[in-house]
Amino acid sequence: MKSLLKIPFAFIVCTTFLMGCDDDEKAGTPPTADNVTTEILAEPGDEIVFEGTFNAEDGFSKITLSNDEIMLDKQIVFANHVTQYFLDYKFTLPEEAALKVYDITISAEALGGATETYSTKVDVATPPSVDISVDFVALPGEDIVFEGTITDDQGLTEIKLINAGIGLDHIIELAGNPTSYDLSYTYTIPVASEMKMHNGTVEVTNLANRATTLPMKVNLSGEDIVYENIYIAGGFQWWTWNPELAYPMDKDPNDDKWFEVPVNCWDGFDELKFLGQLGWNPDNWGLVDQADPSKGMLNDDSSAAILLGANGANPAYKKVRFNPYIMQYSVEDITDVVTPKTEMYIVGSGFPGYPALNWNTEEAIPMTANPYGYGEHIFLIEGLEFSDDVSIKFIGQTDGWGPYDAGFDVGEQEVTAPVSWVKIKEGDGSKDLKFKNQAGTYTVLFDYYLKRALIWQE
Repeated sequence: MKSLLKIPFAFIVCTTFLMGCDDDEKAGTPPTADNVTTEILAEPGDEIVFEGTFNAEDGFSKITLSNDEIMLDKQIVFANHVTQYFLDYKFTLPEEAALKVYDITISAEALGGATETYSTKVDVATPPSVDISVDFVALPGEDIVFEGTITDDQGLTEIKLINAGIGLDHIIELAGNPTSYDLSYTYTIPVASEMKMHNGTVEVTNLANRATTLPMKVNLSGEDIVYENIYIAGGFQWWTWNPELAYPMDKDPNDDKWFEVPVNCWDGFDELKFLGQLGWNPDNWGLVDQADPSKGMLNDDSSAAILLGANGANPAYKKVRFNPYIMQYSVEDITDVVTPKTEMYIVGSGFPGYPALNWNTEEAIPMTANPYGYGEHIFLIEGLEFSDDVSIKFIGQTDGWGPYDAGFDVGEQEVTAPVSWVKIKEGDGSKDLKFKNQAGTYTVLFDYYLKRALIWQE
């Protein structure tokens, strides 16, 4: 009996030992992570985003983000077997969040219980509040005075006044880091300064390493600045970032200080800047900080591009508005429902590759629909040869002029290439465009949704 009792006991001990080994092995390998957000700068009430790529050989049990002070307690629980997870979690900071740095714990737990912890610092602070004069009309040799009030609860550190065109490069260091400062700084404009508009900036920083940047305008032209033409250029263009092919904006018929234009854009091709000419200089408007559009705009080569936000629409259609006098812009989604066309043709005369065309609709030149997958409303033809005398319109069929006949909404029919984002006018009797003595190889693009066209020499 004693020997028989020993056997179960030994078996139990061994089994217990083996089960303990199994539990240790079950813990497995802890998850790993790449590109986890390490620091976020924000203000109270901001929406912030936690990002990272997490991997778990054994699969995930959960990922937790937590910080009691800002009431963050998020658990992402995995019902299915997932070995890789792309974190993209958005969280809105409380409006009453204190101005300080918060440590956010991100914990990734594998199915076996193995856990790895990461940390993200959320630096919550506010930029200085700046109410000072920054727009001036003067003449060379005269004084301009920067004055007004600057406040900041965290403490101010310095004020930078920069305008290269008038030789201004001045820093005011604020000893004692006051929370309020009354600025009064007089600057004499050099007599040799060019009589035109000079753009600069005023930047105010605080102890939290936040800054407020205001655009400075010093008008030495002796007259008011009037903008007759405004253009947009950027990644959304068919030939990206080409100022010579920039799209013209139209004046708002109800307010000639505002300019507007409809455009299309795609993910990765949705940046733009505003120009006062078909070139990068002298007027080149963008953002002070692309990551924080609330900091305002800047007229300078160094300004950052504005993001339209395609958000997967590809293309997304947007109405863009801009006022250069007050440097403000807006972007609105265009959501009109338009039934796509499956065919579009070029009709006209003067195309050497199509000698039988000569306004014969049956010989109309076919365009490629949805070229390169860029949009069901877009039609394109590349490598089209122009003679020295070309006339061009669009039709939607080859068996006559109806039902779709489209020309151009222009005053003068004879034009010089390139023709950028010209308006289309539909219907019988609409105007054709005429190109005289501009033989060459051309690309023609037609956006049926927006009723706009591009024609340029390759």
